[in-house]
Amino acid sequence: MKQIQFHIFGQPSTVAKCVETPDIGSPSAWEVTVDIEAFPINVADLAILSGNYGTLPKLPATIGMEAVGRIAECGSAVKNLVVGDRVVLLANNNWAERRKVPVATVHKVSSTADLNQLSLLKVNPATAYLLLENFGKLEPGDWIIQTAPLSSVGQCIIQIAKARGLKTVNIVRREENEPAVKALGGDVVLVDSDDLAERVRAILGHESIRLALDAVAGAGVQRLAECLTEGGQIINYGMLSTESCTLTPEQTIFRGITLQGFWLSKFLNRMSQKDRSVLFDTLSEMVESDKLKIGIDSCFAIEDIDKALRRAEQGGRNGKVIVLTGK
Repeated sequence: MKQIQFHIFGQPSTVAKCVETPDIGSPSAWEVTVDIEAFPINVADLAILSGNYGTLPKLPATIGMEAVGRIAECGSAVKNLVVGDRVVLLANNNWAERRKVPVATVHKVSSTADLNQLSLLKVNPATAYLLLENFGKLEPGDWIIQTAPLSSVGQCIIQIAKARGLKTVNIVRREENEPAVKALGGDVVLVDSDDLAERVRAILGHESIRLALDAVAGAGVQRLAECLTEGGQIINYGMLSTESCTLTPEQTIFRGITLQGFWLSKFLNRMSQKDRSVLFDTLSEMVESDKLKIGIDSCFAIEDIDKALRRAEQGGRNGKVIVLTGK
């Protein structure tokens, strides 16, 4: 069985290796065996391989936030799945040809929906959905503002917001990115600048924004705060700038602007089985009905993990890098 392992932290395309490992054997009563079909390379995977993530494994280690596959064998106590069902894996360490996991850590999805999109379900779409569902008490017709709208999470935020009747202000760094955000369904697209708040108010008029979703951090957090109504929230879920979030006392004390972090892993771990099922059922249905789609840049075989990672390390990609196992 092929599996991706690493023994040191460093450049992902250098430290990750495709190795042959022993067969994992049959599942216990409450386990299932899954033949992995595809897995994406996530920003968090790159951060773990580099040694720059919030929690790091003890080396040597396996890797992999996401994957999709088919049930190959069920334990004797498993009643809700059968061989051949397609599932997404909600546990980690999924970069392999086959996984044996507790049945509670897989979720059945459509067998006809796009395989690549299903492989991406756990992280980016779930992050976007939970950000919109759990913050700001949003109602149809409300506005939100976000940075990095062409990131995978940003793309999902636009699409899920539209499905919920929400409207989006999308902040880009370069003017040439505006058409792509518009094509995704972004309602307003603006290039970031010092006068961002004035330009937002000029477009929205008397309508207000209570929620900002930020993937960048740095000085741009203050500019987002200036766009919000009194008592607004900023949720920071990414660190693309690698800089500290900046927010003035004038915003926090006198305008009641709050800044809160969001880490998907902690959020999912606190959710009940029922709530997780609702989450992934909803996202799976959106993928199947073509209401939710993330850009795909390229696909590689698992044996070519070094090439796949090199591509994922490069800037200027048009979407996610997917690894296929051939299963």
